[in-house]
Amino acid sequence: MLGRWAKVTGRRLVYSGVGVLLFTPFFVASANASEASLRVAFVYNFLKFIEWPAHKDQSVSLCALGAEGVTRQALAQLEKKTQPQRQTRVVYLDKTADLDQHLNSCQMIYRPASGERISLPAQLPPGVLLVADEPDPRDGRVAIALLRTSDNRIEFVINEQAIESAGVKVSSQLLKLAKKPTMERR
Repeated sequence: MLGRWAKVTGRRLVYSGVGVLLFTPFFVASANASEASLRVAFVYNFLKFIEWPAHKDQSVSLCALGAEGVTRQALAQLEKKTQPQRQTRVVYLDKTADLDQHLNSCQMIYRPASGERISLPAQLPPGVLLVADEPDPRDGRVAIALLRTSDNRIEFVINEQAIESAGVKVSSQLLKLAKKPTMERR
């Protein structure tokens, strides 16, 4: 009886250990996908609360700078969504030549962490708003920064000077939801 119990228990431990080894990458990938999707959802919702006065077209170009993997998959889902007044068009900028070609047609540039390898010009053209994941706090071009808090939440900070430089209008509702910049973020 004891031998059978040891054999069954041993099998369960082996199987559960193998299960943990097999499913751990899935959970890690799932967590990465969930965070990427959450960040992209923030970006999509920002579009709803921003007005480009000079832009009267029915679509908005969201340019994704160096988006890879799960972030790119999450962005691809935006192509299928339309907002009441306009459609979102996602343009992928994977290298500097793409940026040079499309920069003036972008209304919003989203720079995930993977996009930091592609350099942006020192000054963005009027009407172009930069949203970035975990940006350098000294980068004055970043209008909206998506940041991870110490308790693992994602929050956003709005740089009103960058908003003003872009020449866009941000809804007061979005401004109220944003976290206030602290001295170490500036």
